[in-house]
Amino acid sequence: MEFKNVREGSIVTGTIYEVRATELIVAIDGVPTEGTLSLEQISKKPILSLKDLFKKGDSIDVQVIKKDDENLILSRLDIERQNIFDSLQDFFSQDQAFEALVKGANRGGLSLDYDGYELFMPASEVSTTYTASLADFGGKKLLVKVIEIRRDKVVVSHKSVEKESQKINKQKELESIKVGDVLDGTVIKILDFGAFIRFEYAEGLVHISQLSHHQVGKVSDVLKEGQKVKVKVIDADGDKRGLSIKALEATPWEAYAKSHKEGSKVTGKIIKKMQFGFLVEVAPDVVGMVNKFDYSWDPNYNLAGHVNEGDEIEVQILSLDAKKRRMQLSKKHLEYNPWDDVKVKIGEKVSGVVKVLQSGGALVEIQGVNAYLPIGEIKEERLERVADGLKEGEVINAVVKKFDPQRWSLVISKIAYEDQTSREEYQQYMKTESKETQSQTLGEMFAEKFASLKK
Repeated sequence: MEFKNVREGSIVTGTIYEVRATELIVAIDGVPTEGTLSLEQISKKPILSLKDLFKKGDSIDVQVIKKDDENLILSRLDIERQNIFDSLQDFFSQDQAFEALVKGANRGGLSLDYDGYELFMPASEVSTTYTASLADFGGKKLLVKVIEIRRDKVVVSHKSVEKESQKINKQKELESIKVGDVLDGTVIKILDFGAFIRFEYAEGLVHISQLSHHQVGKVSDVLKEGQKVKVKVIDADGDKRGLSIKALEATPWEAYAKSHKEGSKVTGKIIKKMQFGFLVEVAPDVVGMVNKFDYSWDPNYNLAGHVNEGDEIEVQILSLDAKKRRMQLSKKHLEYNPWDDVKVKIGEKVSGVVKVLQSGGALVEIQGVNAYLPIGEIKEERLERVADGLKEGEVINAVVKKFDPQRWSLVISKIAYEDQTSREEYQQYMKTESKETQSQTLGEMFAEKFASLKK
């Protein structure tokens, strides 16, 4: 090829003839001439020493940028730029990430450099998370992917690299999360039916039913976005993880059992009346039963007439089983049972004060309890009215006819007392009469004996 046939802008191959401090002398293959390749035309990359990169005899592709009196001015900048562009196209077609240096920030995003080739990253492609200041990325190297490529503009994204990395890390983390694991996480989203919790990469759902052992009306009443929480994994289905907060907390029954035991005196609210008793809520979601026989020591007490839903009541814990969620309560065990101190026997004589006159008899206080005196046991003669035989406040004597302290039953008889007293007096009389008869007979005997001795 003759010198005159070498055109400006053409790319030719040459051999390095000499390596100088700031330039290379290149002999163009097939052309009886040399070209000069200066340091600033070799590369956009910083070069510390040409001698470290090139040596005499190396083959090199160059571009003729000027012909000057049988000498050629050469450059590799467009060739290098084309090679870099080809590399960028390869990255784009293979969806491959590469590293680029952030040169600075502008109104629309970031300006980056890749081997001297300028790249652009829109602000929306910088990160998956919110970025307060793009200027903070200045001077940093970022892994990026090409998302749009033209010769005049190459657009890259760091967010897409983050997403891919997060996807891989998420899958790894999901595979490591097993049922029963206890993890720390952050609330990232609150919905009507629950809340999503994020760990490092993966996420899980706490259903509203798993927030608390107590009923929850709104998820936002319990959790806030950004809140740190500790959760237990209760379900794993594919990429889904079911979480629970309440599984790490004591149930209301377990918590209550720690601070209360059998025999404890507690206060609660009556929430439901039933035929056999009523339910008392002693703490939120902790409910015990008061059997009708444990309300009062009086077996005849009218429970229905004295107990109303919503009433507060003081009771004693008879039994407590937190696992089975059962608790037996009693009101009467906090009260004094007067019948425990009644010491009488059937047939025994007693005395008491007439307290109440009734149509069929009277209530008589004996040893602190009310005994019943039927109208037929007041006098032998028939009474039309109890008041015809008794007066309130009157002290009377009677005999115990029936006694059942468990049923608070004590029946007495005034007639029996009088009959028993009469029999006792008669027996006493007979004993006295017998002694007098025996004493008279002996006197007479001694008198007769004494008379005979005097003769």
